Amino acid sequence: MEKYDVVIIGAGLGGLSCGCILAKYGFNVCIFEKEHQAGGAFQCYDRKGRRFDTGFHYVGGVGKDELLYPLIKYFKLENLPWHKLDEDFFEEIILNGNSYRFANGYDAYVEFLAHSFPDERENLNKYVDKLNAVGSNIYASIDPEWNVSDYDSFSVSAYRYLSDIFKSPVLRDVVAGGCVKTQLDELMPLYSFVQSTNSFIQGSYRIKGGGKCLIDSMLENFIELGGSVKFNARVEELVEKEGKIEIIHVDNHEPAVADYIISDLHPAVTLSLIKESQALRNIYRKRICSLENTYGMFTTELIINRDALPYLNRGIYVHDTDDLWHNCFTADGSTKNLFINYSVPDNGNFATVIDLITPMYFKEVEEWSDTSIGKRGDKYKNFKRAKALQMIDMANSVIPGLKENISDFYTSTPLTYRDYTATPGGSAYGIKKDYKSILKTVISPKTPLANLLYTGQNIAFHGFMGILMTAFKTCSFVVDSRTLINDLKSND
Repeated sequence: MEKYDVVIIGAGLGGLSCGCILAKYGFNVCIFEKEHQAGGAFQCYDRKGRRFDTGFHYVGGVGKDELLYPLIKYFKLENLPWHKLDEDFFEEIILNGNSYRFANGYDAYVEFLAHSFPDERENLNKYVDKLNAVGSNIYASIDPEWNVSDYDSFSVSAYRYLSDIFKSPVLRDVVAGGCVKTQLDELMPLYSFVQSTNSFIQGSYRIKGGGKCLIDSMLENFIELGGSVKFNARVEELVEKEGKIEIIHVDNHEPAVADYIISDLHPAVTLSLIKESQALRNIYRKRICSLENTYGMFTTELIINRDALPYLNRGIYVHDTDDLWHNCFTADGSTKNLFINYSVPDNGNFATVIDLITPMYFKEVEEWSDTSIGKRGDKYKNFKRAKALQMIDMANSVIPGLKENISDFYTSTPLTYRDYTATPGGSAYGIKKDYKSILKTVISPKTPLANLLYTGQNIAFHGFMGILMTAFKTCSFVVDSRTLINDLKSND
């Protein structure tokens, strides 16, 4: 039986982040990963000489003096081939045929939007002041004593706040136009909305080579710090004794024991690994397993003919709806919201890969829920192709010449994400947060079992920044939080 200080379940970004943090402080850490590669939702794959990202597109605030830089430097990611999006045009929001430009920097952001909404300049300034105020306190969440109930922005609806601060409902939807990065609805807390939008205004970055560069760097850092990873190692059961996990059973590997177990899996999936328990009350299991998850994504990844379409150094969001907050799902399955993302090309001038992404609820693919990858049948293939062609038509309406310059395309649904990442329903952003039930939907990393902790985007915050922040919060139950915070601050 193998013995470790810490066993981490899952080598996604959350698991790797926790691994790096704890290995840095001398813990003997092993990560068990069910797939043959690390990355989770950040995995990449290659087809016909092109690389496709499954979940990484671009991130915000990673430059020096920006919000995420202390995290970037802590994990030794500052020297990756970061590629900054155009400062005066990092995002384009196309709402019912009208185009709006987002620029980096709070002043420039306000200035460009005020061109379209001149009567809202004062309100826009109030809005970015709120973004700055919430963002400046985000590292306080690392402390184990941090409580969501102490923050007003958790108990306020983002929809209501934006509806109140802006006179124009169009502007309310424009500032939320990057909503494919998160699930919008009236229950979304203001804090969650700010956390998913604020850092991008400071500076937005792709990585040349995609998310694989980031994951490879994290994995290399973890191993250099003395950590180990076992691939094709699915954790099958966690055996409890006297309120602690005593044995970890792993498929095709020796059982393991550890002082701490950190799960990067969805909390409901984690609990399913514990077959019998004296410490886990049924009411806790039911509460965790009943929490609603955010929707998933349908992705169409395009191979573009070489030297045919100019590369666009911005994200593009296309919305054919009068209300982003209530109209992501349509009964007929039509596409109303589309995110268009370009991968950074080798030559820098022409597009090579373009991702088209739209929200998709699990109910749209539920009839195939009992099938596995590659064995879903012709009906499923036809469903995917029809959806992809619909998305291509929508993208072609804003990128002239796109359709005729596609040499091939590949698709994935929430089922794909479910099977590769073990996320219920293929959820894109984890457990759905509710400002009316914030203490229920923002979960503590600490579980009723003394040595079992959660991490990942299901816990407190989603997205790249949220996962890194949650890793620190998780590790604060193993390492003194003051030590963690001071070490992080030293990377400013």
